[in-house]
Amino acid sequence: MVRASRGFTLIEMVITLVVIGILAAGIGSALTGGAVAFNSTTDAVDTLGKLRVATERMAREIREVRRDPGGYAITTMTASDLVFTKADGTRVTLKSSPPQITLAYDSPAGAHTLCDQVGSAGFQYLQADGSTAATGPGDVKFVVIQVVLTANGNNYPQRTRVALRNSS
Repeated sequence: MVRASRGFTLIEMVITLVVIGILAAGIGSALTGGAVAFNSTTDAVDTLGKLRVATERMAREIREVRRDPGGYAITTMTASDLVFTKADGTRVTLKSSPPQITLAYDSPAGAHTLCDQVGSAGFQYLQADGSTAATGPGDVKFVVIQVVLTANGNNYPQRTRVALRNSS
């Protein structure tokens, strides 16, 4: 009589375990790659959000600069600092000091960080033609904000041109 065999041989079990291990390793690396891509995309979206908020806030403040008879009420206009008085009399200071951009008011007094991932930032001041550099508050018509945020070795640049209001 022939006896029916039951179970698996040791070689069959080892081969099955090796195949399952190879499949698990392949699936694991695919899942890990997806998680890394998700995290880097999330970081980029967060950084771009910070960039948008910071430049929009600076542009909103700059649009409110007060117009005086001799020009705009700008007291400091350097590549890294912009100090001006708004129409309501509030003195505003925008300061680029990487890795931060700060916004400060004289009333209520205090400085606030607009962004903390700044690689570089600066201001340009242009005359009415939009290309000639302004030499003083009397001939400024545009302020250009240039900001580059850095995150995980990537740079995210943005350039915003602000037309000053209340021009004569």
